[in-house]
Amino acid sequence: MTLYRLVSLMIVVAALFFNACSSSPAKKTLLTSADSSVIAEVVASKMAQMTAKQAEAPLPQNLDSAHMAFVRAMDLEIRGESSMAKMFWQQAAEFDPYSRFLTFKMADILQGQGADSLALVQAARGQKLKGKVTSSQLGLLAHLYVRMGIADSSRKYFNIALDSSHYQDMSLLYDYSLFLEAVKDTAELVRVYDLLLPQVNYTPSLLRRQLELLVETGRDSAVVELFGKAHEVSGDKDQLARMVHGLVFQNRMDEARAIIDTLTESTPEDESMIVLFMDVLADKDFPAAYALLKKKYYADSVRTPALTNLLGQYGYVNGDNDSAKVLLLQSLPQLLEQPSYVNSTYRALTKIALAEKNMKDAVVYAEKVDSVSNGNGKALLAVVYGSAKMYDKAYQILDSLVAFWDNWVPIKSIADPATYGKLNQDAEANKLLFRTIYASNLTAHASEIYKKYPCDSVKQKPAFDLWQKAQEFYDYIVKVDTADVSLRFFRAINMERLGRLDEAFAQFDILLDTARFVGLDVPEVLNYYGYTLIDKNRSAEEVERGYKMVLEALALEKDGPSEAYLDSKAWGLYRMGRHAEALAVMELIKGKQLLEDYIYWEHLGAIYEALGNKAAASATYKKLLKMCPKNPAALRFLKGAKK
Repeated sequence: MTLYRLVSLMIVVAALFFNACSSSPAKKTLLTSADSSVIAEVVASKMAQMTAKQAEAPLPQNLDSAHMAFVRAMDLEIRGESSMAKMFWQQAAEFDPYSRFLTFKMADILQGQGADSLALVQAARGQKLKGKVTSSQLGLLAHLYVRMGIADSSRKYFNIALDSSHYQDMSLLYDYSLFLEAVKDTAELVRVYDLLLPQVNYTPSLLRRQLELLVETGRDSAVVELFGKAHEVSGDKDQLARMVHGLVFQNRMDEARAIIDTLTESTPEDESMIVLFMDVLADKDFPAAYALLKKKYYADSVRTPALTNLLGQYGYVNGDNDSAKVLLLQSLPQLLEQPSYVNSTYRALTKIALAEKNMKDAVVYAEKVDSVSNGNGKALLAVVYGSAKMYDKAYQILDSLVAFWDNWVPIKSIADPATYGKLNQDAEANKLLFRTIYASNLTAHASEIYKKYPCDSVKQKPAFDLWQKAQEFYDYIVKVDTADVSLRFFRAINMERLGRLDEAFAQFDILLDTARFVGLDVPEVLNYYGYTLIDKNRSAEEVERGYKMVLEALALEKDGPSEAYLDSKAWGLYRMGRHAEALAVMELIKGKQLLEDYIYWEHLGAIYEALGNKAAASATYKKLLKMCPKNPAALRFLKGAKK
């Protein structure tokens, strides 16, 4: 059988095959494995027959004529006359049927004409011929096997072809990737895309597809590395930013830090990287985050409005209020279109002003917070109004908010059960929050009145009214939130100020046991409770117990003895009749704050009086009367001294 009779036979086979499929939809699909097997058997059978015939009767060969036809075909191709060139390529192949080059050339021409089956026969025959093996020949075989639906052979020749080209044939790589997409070989496809992407400069569409595959297969680390490779090849900072984001979310902080520390500049992409990294690092190690941000800002000169603002925020948290204020105010004009930055900046400036006792600025900034947050700054504003002693404004806000949340009910029809429950939880949290702020303002206001009119029970009466109202809030809060020991402490103090001593002492006893485990300021609780027991002087046993509490508070103080605690100790010694020791302790007190408190002078006068030092007692009580004109102890002593 001659080659051309074999070709004719294959045309008949192909026609039969396609006619058998003519009832199928026009949509192009891959052949089934069964179809592939049938075709493979036919091709193999015909090739075997052809090989046997060749062995029995070698095909005629005319090398001179083949050479002439080859030269003519090349000339026509150069001149763009492709149709005529194909005729001479066919002649050259007929004259030299053992030329590997010409056999594959004919296979390529047949493929171009749509005769895939014939082209495959030619290419398969050519693969058995001697001559230079090229990646294009192997690739042609791979493509033809794809078209014929013979997947295993296609994969085999793609790999041989790519190996032959050292994986540098971009077109072949891309075609192989299409084949792999069709057969859904994800693992091999990822490998091929990894080879192809650098050669196409990480084309976005191909990059997205590779990312999809990596995510599908759960290869999160490979996703991060892919962004790194894309940045190395393209220099695209957006890819580097994505890499850093991936590293951060995978908690690979050392790798992310190395990039932040060495590759970042003052660009939007760099800014996003630094802000994200710093926020995560600050939660883990704030000093390290603050130090690195200062290094980037001051040493590396990486500066954008957002980074300037972030450094100011960190400075505020670290207590560097002067520099924080400068940085925040410097960045603010450039961030006015970004509400989140404006809100956080005014909040920080408010708290800095409060720390500096600059109430005028604190009020201005707190009002700006409320304005830019569309009314969501009411809690802070109420606190600031209270701190600035603008109690009427604070109460006006708080009355409105308490009433609102007490009467608020979510509409069931617009929320699913989970959302409905969450809305109710938020409402309860707001009820507690605004009552807590209200109680705090009331007690501060009451204390201010009480201290303003010392020893004047008539003028102090409004203070007791405020404490009574605060107690109602504290009772509500503690009933709902029994775990908040700080509020329980304030509630106990408020009870003591209202004269409800037994109730207050019972709460203090509970708090002392609880505070040692939950982090409440134990020395403060001990001193307050101990001093109260001493001052009320209800029994010698209570005085002694209070004194021991004060001693324990002093022992627990890490930064040296508090002068307020020393005053408590001296008063305890006085109550127990140890007057000389009491005076020695009082003489240790030098602080301005305590020396301006009338209680200190009242204690000192009583100690001098008990020691029989009338001159010192008289001088002390006279100072006391200037501060507290109606002090009964001072009036009694000085009246007796005149007699």
